Amino acid sequence: MPTLLDVTATPRNAKSRTQKLRQAFLAGYRQAHPDFIHLQLDLGAEHATLPAFDEWDIEAKFQMAYGEGKLDEVAAARWDRLTQLTDQLHAADVLLITAPMWNFGVPWMLKRWIDCVVQGRLTFEFVDGQFSGLLKGKRAVILTTRDGAYGPGTPYAVMDFAVPYLRTVLGLVGYGPIDAVIAEPMVMGGPEVGAAALERGVVEAGGLGKSL
Repeated sequence: MPTLLDVTATPRNAKSRTQKLRQAFLAGYRQAHPDFIHLQLDLGAEHATLPAFDEWDIEAKFQMAYGEGKLDEVAAARWDRLTQLTDQLHAADVLLITAPMWNFGVPWMLKRWIDCVVQGRLTFEFVDGQFSGLLKGKRAVILTTRDGAYGPGTPYAVMDFAVPYLRTVLGLVGYGPIDAVIAEPMVMGGPEVGAAALERGVVEAGGLGKSL
């Protein structure tokens, strides 16, 4: 049975429009895989448990990446927390990321998680001058909502630093294919346009869930 790692960065929870895409995707995925293993990480609620990447976290990272791997008790505990997070990625067949666009990019708690899990020797290697992801053979899905319209060919396409960034960083660690469901514009076209865009996104997310 497949394992799905469900990472959300939607602090508004039930009030979140982006959560509606997630709920539709999960309903479709559950139809296709009734017995799937569901690993959940709610970054809106659990971001404080992530490594802060202070002096001690950085020292542990550098020692493991560039040194001899000798860690004292504190550094070992810090590194262990990182490996717990990356172990979730290795355990899952599919990664689901649900996050709205914030200020043209991703929510800060999602960026904090990314900084934790994109680690040399844990999720990627640099060999012979090239990056090599260690999560090859796994799929990723991005679900997002945006107040404006930032798709290809629009005047604001160059301001989308969310989906292209996620595609790049997920590809770096080996994910592929990477699917994205984008519901837009939520606000700038008015309430009726936003409601219709969200409805289309919900249908698309549900269909994608069934197809994986």
